[in-house]
Amino acid sequence: MISLLWNYIKINNAELREIKEYFDKCSDEIDKSNLFMLRRVCMYTSLVFLGMMALSYIIVPGFRITPGHIVIIPVLGIYLVINSYTRRKSNITGIKAKVICLVYYTLMCAAFIIMDLAYSERPVLWVPLALMVFPVLYIDRLILYGVEETIAVCVYGFISYQEKGYVYFIWDMYMVIAAYVISMIIGRIILGVRSKEGLALEEVRRFSQVDKLTNVLNKGALIAEIESYLKRRSDDSYCAMCIFDVDDFKQVNDGIGHTGGDALLEHIGELLLKNFRPTDIIGRFGGDEFVVFMPNMKELSLVEFRCRSLQMMLESYRIEDNGPFTLSIGAIVDKGDHCWEDMLRMADDALYKSKMSGKNRCSAWVVRKDIKLTKPGLVFLTTLDEENAQVLLAEESDRFDILACNDNDEAIGYVSQYHNEIKMVVIELNNESLMGSLAIRYIKEREIFSSIPVLAVVDTDEAIPLAEELGADRVLKTETPNELFAITIKELSGV
Repeated sequence: MISLLWNYIKINNAELREIKEYFDKCSDEIDKSNLFMLRRVCMYTSLVFLGMMALSYIIVPGFRITPGHIVIIPVLGIYLVINSYTRRKSNITGIKAKVICLVYYTLMCAAFIIMDLAYSERPVLWVPLALMVFPVLYIDRLILYGVEETIAVCVYGFISYQEKGYVYFIWDMYMVIAAYVISMIIGRIILGVRSKEGLALEEVRRFSQVDKLTNVLNKGALIAEIESYLKRRSDDSYCAMCIFDVDDFKQVNDGIGHTGGDALLEHIGELLLKNFRPTDIIGRFGGDEFVVFMPNMKELSLVEFRCRSLQMMLESYRIEDNGPFTLSIGAIVDKGDHCWEDMLRMADDALYKSKMSGKNRCSAWVVRKDIKLTKPGLVFLTTLDEENAQVLLAEESDRFDILACNDNDEAIGYVSQYHNEIKMVVIELNNESLMGSLAIRYIKEREIFSSIPVLAVVDTDEAIPLAEELGADRVLKTETPNELFAITIKELSGV
């Protein structure tokens, strides 16, 4: 006997853990299921209500319409509209979904209480049925079932004591408490079954979302997870996106075969899962390209540290005697509430810079909130601070919104973020430090930006050939008269 009791306790505890895991892992699916069931309940309640009303007039002696019957009609009408809304909006989850469902069931319970109390010399009928059916229709934690139904029992008991005679009150409470106990048993059994089914479906769903080779998310699941996070995030929540691309992967496949290439991709998947946080969204975007999305991340230095750590770990990996293998990485920290497509595009622009700079590099920059450009944009890369840069191009501020910056990454970042609105880039090219040279080369080599005109400003004649070699559309010296600067900018920009 003790052994049987002990086995039952172990089985029960295991089921309770499964139920808890079910609510932790499948909360969104539970909310969607509750809203779906609510729509069905409203539809069938409307049909049954009309049928029962007609039948009651025919076969129930002394039947009369009570306030409870009247309350049900506007409740069903309001929820017809609400259900139409929830059908169109498939992303309603969390507190909003729970409130929509619980308000409906609360109002229906109130209507049943009113109907039962309308007959002071008849035992309770509808409230016990409502209590027993509730766990079948609505998925909630067992303790919350207890709280919700205890409130209904107490409310009914209090009103019944006030409105009915003592004998009917005792009989009512017996029926209601019996229904309460049965509903708790039904809720426990149903939750046990639902949790097993829900977790099994979640495992199947998770398996279908995972790239079989690398054990990270596949492309579709990756995008869905990122979109889901972006819909939930607050306006002041920063995030980061990184793109990892295997350098010379075609040569890897040609040199060690596709089996070796697959082994390399599998190892990269393992490193990504080990190196990044459990909350980060990691996926294979296609071929030899991986994407990591980092929610609640605002430190660019930390993003760069994780990326470079991954590069270092990969360098020690060998397939037979082949290696080392390297990654080029592009990363951004988004502080501007951009959509995932824009973030991916800007991270890809950073990746291109890494490839252009010699591979096995990590390029990263911060993307700030969009500046509302009211005029055509002009990026000005200079050693001057922003205030002095604005003064230098004061005459152009009537025609352009000037985006002043003082390093290559910032200039490239502006071009990446605002390329559709930028009409021109002015770059101060320093022959000794080579400041500006990378920005010119990047803009002219990146096909999507190559049509943006670049004006290079140099200190010496020796720097002119370098600017031309890098692809600058026009080169002027710093001592060039302002009038010629203005004419050149107008010619190049068309503004």
